[in-house]
Amino acid sequence: MINFMALGGGQRVGASCYYLKLGNSNIILDAGTGMNNGVIFSPDLHSLKSSPFITSLSQINEIYISHAHMDHVGYLLPLIKEATQATTYMTETTKILTQYQLYDKVYINNKGGRELDRLATQSILDNVVNVTYAKTIRQRDYTATFFSAGHIPGAMMILFEYKKRKILYTGDYSVLGSPLTDGCFTFDNFNIDTVIMCGLHAKHPSYIKTNNRLYNTIEEIYKHTFFGKRVKCYVSQLTKGIELIKILNSFNKEQVPIYIDKTLSEVIEKIGKLSIPILTSNNYLVKNGLPKTPHIYITSKEYYNFSGYENIKVDFSLHEDFAHMKQFIKKLNAKQIYMVHCARPYNRYDLSIEQDIMYDECRTQFTFVEEKEIYRL
Repeated sequence: MINFMALGGGQRVGASCYYLKLGNSNIILDAGTGMNNGVIFSPDLHSLKSSPFITSLSQINEIYISHAHMDHVGYLLPLIKEATQATTYMTETTKILTQYQLYDKVYINNKGGRELDRLATQSILDNVVNVTYAKTIRQRDYTATFFSAGHIPGAMMILFEYKKRKILYTGDYSVLGSPLTDGCFTFDNFNIDTVIMCGLHAKHPSYIKTNNRLYNTIEEIYKHTFFGKRVKCYVSQLTKGIELIKILNSFNKEQVPIYIDKTLSEVIEKIGKLSIPILTSNNYLVKNGLPKTPHIYITSKEYYNFSGYENIKVDFSLHEDFAHMKQFIKKLNAKQIYMVHCARPYNRYDLSIEQDIMYDECRTQFTFVEEKEIYRL
């Protein structure tokens, strides 16, 4: 028997957390947090504990983390503390990024016991099992194989095989790749039965990735430096800060100095050791203050405005766009897709991916998953 529940991240973005039951195995896919009007929200784990499947999170056997964005990893520490018998799996790069994400976001305001919390967090993450792409792990009732998802460094898709059924969890993915990664694995001739798909833009037929506002922001930043101004860029997530630095470097024709805060620099140094090059000779760590001459300063911590700077809050989405999602779905040609992590339509006349693809030759049936509902796959 195969059962599925969205504990968060159903038909909304944030707090992605999904329960999958394969035989006697209780599995959690991702454990994120979300933000609504400045208030952080978490997955509804009570709905799982009051379900027919488990009564305590100590009955969870495995936790799989697809990638290190906060909406997929922000609730990991509370989950692990309660799911005491579970083994957690992620790639090494995801583990590094997760460590810094959680340090920055969870403990930034915890002044008294911050160092103790860092040590406790490190102790928990030390017990995470690192996995690599194309590696298969045999569990009690199933096997799990890991594939590159693109999107950000370390992101992975997970293919579960249980009693001749193939179930793919995509996490967030990119067909065309992103500034830091190649595109996702394409699963040619895999004959996948069921896909649990993160579809942020599944209801946005007008969203085109190449028209992303990030590139307009890059143009704005360099326009300010051309006119002799200093620019401070605040990014809300470390991973987005790294992506921003990579893109700024690729467009830096005038060799504008780019200064980077300490936390971002530490993360970049660590993932650089994993053969993911980010920095150039125009990148500098902030040591003894910032210069008066034109430059760009990038931080994921100092969200307040700097006097004498053009202050830009940089936010962007590099999720898969509608057309490439459709292309990926048709290539998979799965029997069933359970669509999660969906944002609301831009307007009521927009077609969903299901409505758009029904005119093509595709056998796939779609279910847009509601949170806390039980689905039999």
